[in-house]
Amino acid sequence: MSDHTGRVLSEERSSKRRVEIGWAWLVTIFLVALLHHGLCFALLHEHPLFAHPVVDGALHDAWARRIAAGDWLGQGPDDVFKPPLYPYWLAAIYALLGRQVQIVQWLQLLLGALSCVLVAVLAGRLLGRRAGILAGLISALYAPYVFFELQLLTPALSIFLNLIAVLLLTARVGKGGRFACDFGAGALLGLSAGVRPDVIVPAALVILHQVIRGPRVSWRGPLGRIFCIAIAFVGVVLPITLRNYHLTNSLIPISSNAGINFYVGNATSSNGTKAVPVGLYWERLLCQVPQRVLEQPASATRWWLSQSWQRMRSEPGTSLARLGKKCAAFMNRREFRNNICYHFAQMSCWPMRAPFGQYGLILPLAVCGLVALWREGSSERRDVVAICGLWVVGYLILGVVFFVTARFRLPAIPFLTIPAAWAVIRILSGARHRQWKALSGYGVGILAVGIIAWPTWFGAPRAEWTRDYVNLGNSLRAAGKPRDAEEAYRQALAIRRDDPDANYLLAHLLLPNTPARALEHLETARRLVPDSPDLMLAVARAHLALQDTAQATRTLQELVRLSETCNLWPKRTEWAIAHTMLAELDPSRAETHWRQAWSIDARAAAEASFVRRRELDRVLEVFRAEAVEKTWDWYSQANYGIALLELDQPDEAAETLRRAVRLAPEHHILEFHLARALLGAGREAEAVAVLDELSQTLADGPLRDQVRELRRQSGTRRGWQGIGKKGY
Repeated sequence: MSDHTGRVLSEERSSKRRVEIGWAWLVTIFLVALLHHGLCFALLHEHPLFAHPVVDGALHDAWARRIAAGDWLGQGPDDVFKPPLYPYWLAAIYALLGRQVQIVQWLQLLLGALSCVLVAVLAGRLLGRRAGILAGLISALYAPYVFFELQLLTPALSIFLNLIAVLLLTARVGKGGRFACDFGAGALLGLSAGVRPDVIVPAALVILHQVIRGPRVSWRGPLGRIFCIAIAFVGVVLPITLRNYHLTNSLIPISSNAGINFYVGNATSSNGTKAVPVGLYWERLLCQVPQRVLEQPASATRWWLSQSWQRMRSEPGTSLARLGKKCAAFMNRREFRNNICYHFAQMSCWPMRAPFGQYGLILPLAVCGLVALWREGSSERRDVVAICGLWVVGYLILGVVFFVTARFRLPAIPFLTIPAAWAVIRILSGARHRQWKALSGYGVGILAVGIIAWPTWFGAPRAEWTRDYVNLGNSLRAAGKPRDAEEAYRQALAIRRDDPDANYLLAHLLLPNTPARALEHLETARRLVPDSPDLMLAVARAHLALQDTAQATRTLQELVRLSETCNLWPKRTEWAIAHTMLAELDPSRAETHWRQAWSIDARAAAEASFVRRRELDRVLEVFRAEAVEKTWDWYSQANYGIALLELDQPDEAAETLRRAVRLAPEHHILEFHLARALLGAGREAEAVAVLDELSQTLADGPLRDQVRELRRQSGTRRGWQGIGKKGY
């Protein structure tokens, strides 16, 4: 071997040692991440907001349960509004391991810890061993990662897929390996886009850089690499597009929510940091959209975009100012809430309050690191700036186009962590060698970015915790703790007394026992959202509880007339119920109101008819059709099963109710009715087993009392016929 060849091999081995982190450090980073994430899990997993999913988490949970129960494709336009791959991933977990929120949380924590290892590997490849170790450790302690991993939301999965894709794009391999890496990167980015489509913009910027400036392969130029990546990407996304076309007869590549997201971020009174509204405001927003638009999601996107452009053209100054606010928000240390406020959760988890694991520290370091890498002048260093910078700029563009929230900014963090680690290395090196000029430059840079990042330009997070207390109340209601839920709603009103959702939900809890107080809260909410069908229906019920039938009638009539000026089809259940109530209050027009109710929403009309024991043959037919069509829907199965039971068909009722119990085991009332059906069918041993298990499961309360009474009378026919009707 010549001296020259020996020197080359020695330099390659030395370079490899500098880049490779080593298994010991990778395992250490994984364990540090797992320990930190696990500690946060131990402190938060019993918190109602994390134990009982809310808003998007609840939507993903319900969607995944439908898929796991057999509703593989979906049911129409509503099922293309959001990207489908995260619910499918959740459904796979539910099918294999059961519907356990904690299992999903642990799997996402594991993905998060692995993502920290991937950050270390990527940083090591780009900047060397020390940067890789430091970037991995910073990622392991970054608290917002854990916050989102504990919710049934997309970041844990999307970030994991993104990092593997970028590792493949930046891999230095030969001709055959380059093809495999590009194809794999395209497929992974397709999966990531199916989880969250916003990855397309930053990925496209990085891919363009890589095919132009990245590793060269003689037999394939830039266009060939782009073609390879695009083919793999389309191959993954195409089944989603075909599914969407099957459901809507419209060409929707991944999801249809871009239009309304653009409207919310640019055409409302928001400063660009508010996500799509929820609760009563969301319902009102839907009622403003023509039904023909809602039924055609592709048209809905165009409709929202046209509404946005009209508003922006009419207020150009306000629109430009909003764009500037979004840029500032993207750089601000505040984690803008989407479903749950990060800063609200920090109160219950002290590790999440540590200053070194926050955006406000990483961003200034990252900016300084990018500047330092660029000033070093080598093409390799500037390539690192391009890869990290373009990825972050991609998410900044999305924030400016739509809106800035913590969840949508999170996928940019790994690519801020890498230059932040480089800045720390340079600062430590400058301190060790007493390079005061360089250190002062870093200090000035950190201060300059900190002026944007640290001040509370957008107000204190606590001022917007009303929504978090409302969500907390909803979670507590789901957990069967109405008194705690009531206290949560009152805390929401203590922050913002005129919040319509807090008033409305608190009124629901107060209505059975104190209808007068409930009515006060409902009237407060209605002054804010006067055209809400939910509120009108609740107000009418409160007046009925107070025996003011005249006012209840006027309110219901107002709800019905609302259909002349608003699209009530999204609230057709409430619309139909109003007609069934008017049928009772206005006997002279009862048949007209019943006909209207049946034409608007057959299931709502059937439920009201069943309660009043009228048209039972028609009721049973509606319930049967729904149960056959929606084999995955526990509610449809329960309706049909209970109707069969009450109409003295216990054998068929037992099988239908068993399906309902299997689909929704948390609803113990279904097991109670199943026991009634089994007794009626003469299967006493099975019924007793169900009742005994229920007795051990249920807390003290009316349902447990009914279970005990039914168990006591299990040898008599009167038991299954006489007990439980009131409970339904």
